[in-house]
Amino acid sequence: MKVIVLSSEIYPYAKTGGLADFCHCLIKYLRKSGIDAKGVMPFYKGVNVQHVRELARDIEIVLDGEKHKFSFLETEECIFIDCPVLYHRDYLYGPPGQGYSDNDIRFGGFCWAVFKAIERGILQADLVHCNDWQTALFPVLQKVCGLRDLKTVLTIHNLGYQGIFPKASLNRLSLPDFLFDIEALEFWGQVNFLKGGIVFSDALTTVSPTYAKEILLLEYGCGLEGVLRKYKYKLKGILNGIDYEVWDPATDTYIWQNYSVETLESRFKNKQNLCAQFGLNPELPLVSFIGRLSYQKGVHWMLEAVKDIARLPINLFVLGSGEYEKKFKEIDGHFSNIKTFIGYNEVLARRVYASSDFVLMPSVYEPCGLVQLIALRYGAIPVVRKTGGLKDTVKDSVEKGWGVTFSGEGKEVIVCALKRTIDIYHCDSLKAELIVRGMQQDFSCDKMAKEYIGLYKSIVR
Repeated sequence: MKVIVLSSEIYPYAKTGGLADFCHCLIKYLRKSGIDAKGVMPFYKGVNVQHVRELARDIEIVLDGEKHKFSFLETEECIFIDCPVLYHRDYLYGPPGQGYSDNDIRFGGFCWAVFKAIERGILQADLVHCNDWQTALFPVLQKVCGLRDLKTVLTIHNLGYQGIFPKASLNRLSLPDFLFDIEALEFWGQVNFLKGGIVFSDALTTVSPTYAKEILLLEYGCGLEGVLRKYKYKLKGILNGIDYEVWDPATDTYIWQNYSVETLESRFKNKQNLCAQFGLNPELPLVSFIGRLSYQKGVHWMLEAVKDIARLPINLFVLGSGEYEKKFKEIDGHFSNIKTFIGYNEVLARRVYASSDFVLMPSVYEPCGLVQLIALRYGAIPVVRKTGGLKDTVKDSVEKGWGVTFSGEGKEVIVCALKRTIDIYHCDSLKAELIVRGMQQDFSCDKMAKEYIGLYKSIVR
C-alpha cells in the first residue's frame, strides 16, 4: 500500500508543535511495518535537506488569477513542494499571534499541487492521510475534481484551528461555487477548510478516544459539533504515541545522568543539577509545567493559584512561551520556590523531564497531549485534569494507576492536586510504585501506527 502523509509541517524539517512530531513518527513506523509511506510538505525557507532529487518542476496552477509554478523535490522519506513566493517566508503560518493574509492561497495551493502531481503520475498513492485544516482541502479536491479511486483520511489534531476564510477564497482557488453550501464548506457566511475535510474525507480521526467523543459536544465542538455528529459514523479516536527511540532516559545524551526503570536511584542526579542551576531546594517535590503558556493549557488557573502554590512545601518550574508569558516573567524572582524559563529549549526540556518528580497539566481541553507521555517515559508522575487524551492516558493512583487526576475548574482544584503530590512524594513506596507503573506503560508510535494501518486497510480495498 502506498500512503502519502500530507502535512504543513513534519519533524525534523519544520516544526511549531506536536503535529510535526506526529507525522514524523507515523511515517517512520508505517515504513517499519512495510507500508510504502512518504511525507509531503511545503518547502519552507528554513528547510535544510541533503541528497535531494528533483521529481518535477514548473507545474502551473492558477491561484487568485495568477499562474504559480510549483516544483517537487524528493528525499528518502519526504517530498517537498516548492513555490518560493508562497513558502519562502520568515514564519510557517505568520508572525506570532496572526496568520498570513494569503494562507488560503498558500495551503489551498499546496493541496492543489498534490492533487495535480497525483493526477499526472508524479506522485503515487492508494491513500492520502491529511492533517488539520492546512491539508483539509485535499479530500474536497479529490471528491469534486477527480481521483475517485483514491482514499483519504483526515486527522484533527486541534479542532480550535479550522482555516476560516472569506467566501472569495473559493474563486481565488478556482473552486466551484456549489461548494459554498451549508452541506459543504460554507460556515456562517465564510469558507471553512476543516469543515470541507470533515465532509469529504473517507475516514476521520482525532488523536484520542475521549477527544473524539468531546468534539461532538457544544462545549468542545468549536461550532462544528453538528457536522461532526452527522459524520460520526466515520470518526475514530486513535491515541497519539511518542517515539520511544527518541525519548529514552537510558540513552538520552542531553540529560545529566542516564537511567532506566531498573536504575531509578541514578535519576536523582538530574534533579540535583537542575535545582542547583535554578536555585531550588532539591529536597522538596519538584513539580514542572512544560508547554504553551496559553488559555487552552489552563495556565490562567495556575496564575490564580501562584500565591497558594508559593506557600506549599514544593518547587514549581515553568518552561514555555505564549500569551501569558509576560505574567510569568513578572512572577519570576518573587517567590523562592517558583522559577520560570520563557521560551522553548529542547535540551532544557529533556532535563526538566528527567529531573521532575511531577509534571502538571491543568488543561482546559487537550486533544491528546504528548507532555504526559514523555513524563511517564522519564519517570515523572503526571498531574492532569481529566479531559481529552489526558483522561485516556493517565490513571489515578487510587485506582492502581500511575498519576494524579482531577476534575473541575479554578485554582482550588490545582492546589488540592498539588497537596496530593506532597503526600505521594513523602511516601517512598507509593511514589516508587507510580513511577515504575508509569514507565512500564506502552504509549509508543509503533502501537499508534498499527491502529492507523488497520484503518487504512478497512477503506482501501
